[in-house]
Amino acid sequence: MSEYRIASLSAVEAGETVLAEVGDTEVALFMCRGKVVATQGQCPHAEGPLHEGEVEGTVLTCPWHGWTFNLETGQCGEDDTLQLTRFPVRIDGDDILVTV
Repeated sequence: MSEYRIASLSAVEAGETVLAEVGDTEVALFMCRGKVVATQGQCPHAEGPLHEGEVEGTVLTCPWHGWTFNLETGQCGEDDTLQLTRFPVRIDGDDILVTV
């Protein structure tokens, strides 16, 4: 696993959701209760683009079928067997660094 600069903190704090490719892995960044959360980029249900979903509190809703995920745990609200992959995040100044 390696650490990569994905985006600027100021962009995510301004409400931008970021999608980045790190090798073969898509990483989506969200702001959740004042913290940056990094998850897989595609919904585990039907591979919808999670970065286009809506975040309300700690809940991310996939734009394709409305399935929900807790950003703090990764757990799916509709299917207990599905979980988002979450990646460790470190903030260095204005840089968001993600370990993938």
